[in-house]
Amino acid sequence: MTRFKLTKKKECTVLTWPAKFLLLGILFLFFYFFMFQMPLYLSKSKPVYGDYLVLDGSMSDYSVKRAIEYFNTNNYKLIFTTGGKLSVGYYLEEKKTLAELTRATFLELEFDSTKVIAIPGGNVLRNRTYTSGLTLKSYFEDQNIKKAKVDVVSTGCHSRRSMLLFQKALGDNFKVGVYAIEDNSYELKKWWKTSKGARTVISETIAFFYSKFFFYPNENQNQT
Repeated sequence: MTRFKLTKKKECTVLTWPAKFLLLGILFLFFYFFMFQMPLYLSKSKPVYGDYLVLDGSMSDYSVKRAIEYFNTNNYKLIFTTGGKLSVGYYLEEKKTLAELTRATFLELEFDSTKVIAIPGGNVLRNRTYTSGLTLKSYFEDQNIKKAKVDVVSTGCHSRRSMLLFQKALGDNFKVGVYAIEDNSYELKKWWKTSKGARTVISETIAFFYSKFFFYPNENQNQT
Protein backbone atom coordinates (compact mmCIF):
# COMPACT_ATOMS: atom_id res chain seq x y z
CA MET A 1 0.00 0.00 0.00
CA THR A 2 1.36 3.44 -0.97
CA ARG A 3 2.04 5.73 1.95
CA PHE A 4 0.43 9.17 1.93
CA LYS A 5 3.21 11.88 1.75
CA LEU A 6 3.06 15.59 2.46
CA THR A 7 6.51 16.38 1.05
CA LYS A 8 8.75 15.22 -1.74
CA LYS A 9 12.30 15.83 -2.86
CA LYS A 10 13.03 18.01 -5.90
CA GLU A 11 16.26 19.12 -7.50
CA CYS A 12 16.83 22.85 -8.01
CA THR A 13 19.60 25.06 -9.35
CA VAL A 14 21.10 27.62 -7.00
CA LEU A 15 23.71 30.30 -7.48
CA THR A 16 27.29 29.45 -6.69
CA TRP A 17 29.18 31.62 -4.22
CA PRO A 18 31.06 33.46 -7.01
CA ALA A 19 27.73 34.17 -8.71
CA LYS A 20 26.25 35.45 -5.44
CA PHE A 21 29.21 37.78 -4.93
CA LEU A 22 28.87 38.99 -8.52
CA LEU A 23 25.17 39.71 -8.04
CA LEU A 24 25.88 41.45 -4.75
CA GLY A 25 28.53 43.58 -6.46
CA ILE A 26 26.12 44.58 -9.23
CA LEU A 27 23.48 45.57 -6.67
CA PHE A 28 26.05 47.56 -4.72
CA LEU A 29 27.16 49.45 -7.86
CA PHE A 30 23.54 50.20 -8.74
CA PHE A 31 22.88 51.44 -5.21
CA TYR A 32 26.02 53.61 -5.23
CA PHE A 33 25.20 55.09 -8.63
CA PHE A 34 21.63 55.91 -7.64
CA MET A 35 22.51 57.32 -4.22
CA PHE A 36 25.59 59.36 -5.04
CA GLN A 37 26.20 59.72 -8.78
CA MET A 38 22.75 60.15 -10.32
CA PRO A 39 21.84 63.30 -8.34
CA LEU A 40 25.15 64.90 -9.33
CA TYR A 41 24.61 63.99 -12.98
CA LEU A 42 21.08 65.39 -13.02
CA SER A 43 22.17 68.69 -11.46
CA LYS A 44 25.40 69.27 -13.38
CA SER A 45 25.87 72.36 -15.53
CA LYS A 46 26.78 71.78 -19.16
CA PRO A 47 26.53 75.10 -21.02
CA VAL A 48 27.31 75.50 -24.70
CA TYR A 49 27.93 79.24 -24.29
CA GLY A 50 25.57 80.05 -27.09
CA ASP A 51 23.51 82.95 -28.34
CA TYR A 52 20.53 82.86 -25.98
CA LEU A 53 19.65 82.15 -22.36
CA VAL A 54 16.30 80.56 -21.50
CA LEU A 55 14.82 80.32 -18.02
CA ASP A 56 12.77 77.15 -17.58
CA GLY A 57 9.49 77.98 -15.88
CA SER A 58 9.31 79.02 -12.25
CA MET A 59 12.66 80.35 -11.05
CA SER A 60 13.70 81.73 -7.67
CA ASP A 61 14.94 85.30 -7.31
CA TYR A 62 18.49 84.13 -6.67
CA SER A 63 18.32 82.08 -9.89
CA VAL A 64 17.38 85.22 -11.80
CA LYS A 65 20.39 86.98 -10.30
CA ARG A 66 22.62 84.12 -11.40
CA ALA A 67 21.14 84.27 -14.89
CA ILE A 68 22.08 87.95 -15.09
CA GLU A 69 25.64 87.01 -14.13
CA TYR A 70 25.75 84.37 -16.87
CA PHE A 71 24.37 86.86 -19.39
CA ASN A 72 26.90 89.56 -18.58
CA THR A 73 29.87 87.19 -18.39
CA ASN A 74 29.30 85.28 -21.62
CA ASN A 75 27.86 87.93 -23.95
CA TYR A 76 24.49 86.38 -24.73
CA LYS A 77 22.17 88.24 -27.10
CA LEU A 78 18.85 87.79 -25.30
CA ILE A 79 17.21 86.15 -22.32
CA PHE A 80 13.88 84.36 -22.71
CA THR A 81 11.56 83.63 -19.79
CA THR A 82 9.11 80.76 -20.17
CA GLY A 83 6.21 79.23 -18.30
CA GLY A 84 2.45 79.07 -18.47
CA LYS A 85 -0.47 80.37 -16.46
CA LEU A 86 0.09 80.80 -12.72
CA SER A 87 -1.41 77.94 -10.73
CA VAL A 88 -1.40 79.94 -7.48
CA GLY A 89 -2.17 83.65 -7.13
CA TYR A 90 -3.50 84.08 -10.66
CA TYR A 91 -6.34 86.36 -9.51
CA LEU A 92 -4.07 88.38 -7.24
CA GLU A 93 -1.07 88.95 -9.48
CA GLU A 94 -0.83 91.57 -12.19
CA LYS A 95 1.36 89.15 -14.13
CA LYS A 96 -0.66 86.11 -15.15
CA THR A 97 2.07 83.73 -16.33
CA LEU A 98 5.38 82.47 -14.98
CA ALA A 99 7.12 83.93 -18.02
CA GLU A 100 5.77 87.42 -17.33
CA LEU A 101 6.44 87.15 -13.60
CA THR A 102 10.07 86.14 -14.14
CA ARG A 103 10.59 88.93 -16.67
CA ALA A 104 9.21 91.41 -14.15
CA THR A 105 11.81 90.18 -11.65
CA PHE A 106 14.56 90.94 -14.16
CA LEU A 107 13.21 94.46 -14.58
CA GLU A 108 13.05 95.00 -10.80
CA LEU A 109 16.74 94.08 -10.73
CA GLU A 110 17.32 96.87 -13.27
CA PHE A 111 18.09 94.53 -16.14
CA ASP A 112 17.81 95.99 -19.65
CA SER A 113 14.17 95.56 -20.70
CA THR A 114 15.17 95.19 -24.36
CA LYS A 115 17.28 92.13 -23.55
CA VAL A 116 14.66 89.98 -21.82
CA ILE A 117 11.59 88.59 -23.61
CA ALA A 118 8.68 86.70 -22.04
CA ILE A 119 7.21 83.87 -24.12
CA PRO A 120 4.26 82.47 -22.12
CA GLY A 121 3.12 78.93 -22.77
CA GLY A 122 -0.58 79.22 -21.93
CA ASN A 123 -2.55 77.11 -19.47
CA VAL A 124 -0.23 74.10 -19.52
CA LEU A 125 -1.04 71.18 -17.21
CA ARG A 126 1.43 68.57 -18.47
CA ASN A 127 4.69 68.41 -20.41
CA ARG A 128 5.39 71.94 -19.21
CA THR A 129 9.12 72.00 -19.96
CA TYR A 130 8.65 70.48 -23.40
CA THR A 131 5.86 72.94 -24.15
CA SER A 132 8.15 75.82 -23.17
CA GLY A 133 10.63 74.47 -25.69
CA LEU A 134 7.96 74.40 -28.39
CA THR A 135 6.97 77.97 -27.55
CA LEU A 136 10.58 79.05 -27.92
CA LYS A 137 10.82 77.16 -31.22
CA SER A 138 7.73 78.99 -32.48
CA TYR A 139 9.34 82.32 -31.57
CA PHE A 140 12.51 81.38 -33.44
CA GLU A 141 10.46 80.42 -36.49
CA ASP A 142 8.64 83.76 -36.41
CA GLN A 143 12.02 85.52 -36.27
CA ASN A 144 13.43 83.30 -39.03
CA ILE A 145 16.09 81.94 -36.68
CA LYS A 146 16.85 78.48 -38.04
CA LYS A 147 19.99 77.59 -36.12
CA ALA A 148 21.40 78.71 -32.77
CA LYS A 149 23.00 77.69 -29.51
CA VAL A 150 20.75 77.92 -26.47
CA ASP A 151 21.58 77.57 -22.78
CA VAL A 152 18.71 76.70 -20.45
CA VAL A 153 18.78 77.91 -16.86
CA SER A 154 17.12 75.38 -14.56
CA THR A 155 17.15 74.29 -10.93
CA GLY A 156 18.77 71.30 -9.25
CA CYS A 157 17.98 67.79 -10.43
CA HIS A 158 15.46 69.07 -12.96
CA SER A 159 18.30 70.63 -14.97
CA ARG A 160 19.40 67.65 -17.05
CA ARG A 161 15.80 66.92 -18.02
CA SER A 162 15.31 70.57 -18.96
CA MET A 163 18.23 70.33 -21.37
CA LEU A 164 16.94 67.06 -22.82
CA LEU A 165 13.38 68.27 -23.39
CA PHE A 166 14.39 71.63 -24.86
CA GLN A 167 16.67 69.75 -27.25
CA LYS A 168 13.79 67.48 -28.29
CA ALA A 169 11.50 70.46 -28.76
CA LEU A 170 13.93 72.65 -30.71
CA GLY A 171 15.33 69.90 -32.91
CA ASP A 172 18.73 69.04 -34.32
CA ASN A 173 19.43 72.47 -35.81
CA PHE A 174 19.77 73.87 -32.30
CA LYS A 175 22.41 72.97 -29.76
CA VAL A 176 21.16 73.08 -26.17
CA GLY A 177 23.18 73.35 -22.97
CA VAL A 178 22.21 73.96 -19.36
CA TYR A 179 23.12 75.93 -16.28
CA ALA A 180 22.07 74.08 -13.13
CA ILE A 181 21.29 76.44 -10.26
CA GLU A 182 21.62 74.74 -6.88
CA ASP A 183 18.38 73.89 -5.09
CA ASN A 184 18.76 75.37 -1.62
CA SER A 185 15.73 73.55 -0.21
CA TYR A 186 17.83 70.45 0.54
CA GLU A 187 21.47 69.33 0.62
CA LEU A 188 22.25 67.48 -2.59
CA LYS A 189 24.98 65.23 -1.15
CA LYS A 190 22.63 64.14 1.65
CA TRP A 191 19.37 64.23 -0.27
CA TRP A 192 17.93 61.14 1.45
CA LYS A 193 17.86 62.92 4.83
CA THR A 194 14.93 65.19 3.94
CA SER A 195 11.54 64.45 2.43
CA LYS A 196 12.00 67.23 -0.15
CA GLY A 197 15.35 65.83 -1.22
CA ALA A 198 14.03 62.27 -1.45
CA ARG A 199 10.95 63.29 -3.43
CA THR A 200 12.97 65.43 -5.81
CA VAL A 201 15.80 63.01 -6.56
CA ILE A 202 13.60 59.92 -6.92
CA SER A 203 10.95 61.62 -9.05
CA GLU A 204 13.47 63.43 -11.26
CA THR A 205 15.47 60.24 -11.80
CA ILE A 206 12.36 58.40 -12.97
CA ALA A 207 11.23 61.38 -15.06
CA PHE A 208 14.63 61.72 -16.73
CA PHE A 209 14.76 58.10 -17.87
CA TYR A 210 11.14 58.29 -19.03
CA SER A 211 11.88 61.46 -21.03
CA LYS A 212 15.05 59.92 -22.43
CA PHE A 213 13.68 56.59 -23.60
CA PHE A 214 9.86 56.68 -23.66
CA PHE A 215 8.79 60.26 -24.37
CA TYR A 216 7.89 60.66 -28.05
CA PRO A 217 5.59 63.69 -28.16
CA ASN A 218 3.56 65.03 -31.01
CA GLU A 219 4.35 68.71 -31.58
CA ASN A 220 0.76 69.34 -32.64
CA GLN A 221 -0.87 67.72 -29.65
CA ASN A 222 -2.84 69.87 -27.25
CA GLN A 223 -0.58 70.33 -24.25
CA THR A 224 -3.27 71.97 -22.11
